[in-house]
Amino acid sequence: MRTLIASVLLVGLLSGLHASAQDDKGKELTPYSLIEIKNLLDNFKSTYKKKKVPQEDSINVIEPMKDAYRFMESKGDERTKEEIKAQAAIVSLLGKGLFARKRARINVECARALGTMPSKESGKQLLRWMDGVVLDAKAPNSDWVEYGFRSMAWVGAKDSKTLDFVRGYATGKHVEITVASQALMAMGQWRNLKGSVRKEWFNKVSQYLGGLWSASRGTDPKKKGEAEAKYQAVKDNGLQTLTLLSGETTAFEDPDKAGAFYKANKKRKWDDYVGPRFRKAAGAQKPKE
Repeated sequence: MRTLIASVLLVGLLSGLHASAQDDKGKELTPYSLIEIKNLLDNFKSTYKKKKVPQEDSINVIEPMKDAYRFMESKGDERTKEEIKAQAAIVSLLGKGLFARKRARINVECARALGTMPSKESGKQLLRWMDGVVLDAKAPNSDWVEYGFRSMAWVGAKDSKTLDFVRGYATGKHVEITVASQALMAMGQWRNLKGSVRKEWFNKVSQYLGGLWSASRGTDPKKKGEAEAKYQAVKDNGLQTLTLLSGETTAFEDPDKAGAFYKANKKRKWDDYVGPRFRKAAGAQKPKE
């Protein structure tokens, strides 16, 4: 018990020492030593799975872990082998935190933290959690769904398994329609995409929304009502993502407008896509003439 208390106090001290380190770009980064990082990792390991320890104790360690990762990442090619290993250890431990049982707040904070660490391993951990835990439930935890997809987008994995996974859930794979809404949001926020994937995603989302919209205006009252409810649940995120993927400055009013845009542009070369969070001042380009 004394060891645990001392460990928690140490993290509190480190958190205060590095209060100037922020998650937002452009903010000051405070150096972290390898010893400090080891202490953070040891503290998280000793608390995140223990149900008798308040979840807040573990959550308070995640923020300095994020700052430490960002500090090492900022060094680029000047990172030592030990620092690269320390970054990998942070990602690995946060990945384990995703699967801590009956620790829902820790799970979601680990997901949010991994979204700030764009590595292949971060993407793998998030995909494994979303596929094996979050979306395996008939009524998924809404916070897990939201921050899971959002973090996947910010990490921006490019492997076909992840891309197909997100596209599938964005076009109605799960029975819970809010899952599709959050996956649609993530598609427009993706770190970057090849032009071919950008084009495919636009087409699939346009078809999905178009199908719901068409059914909502049909003659069968029961089917019409179901389709209308689903369309309203995904409309905003869906049309916003279509607008982002298109590169247009004027939002699409409805799926028919998006479908017409695709028809007019499907034979053109689609440039690589960059999500809003990662764009330079010039923004994302439209498909080439």
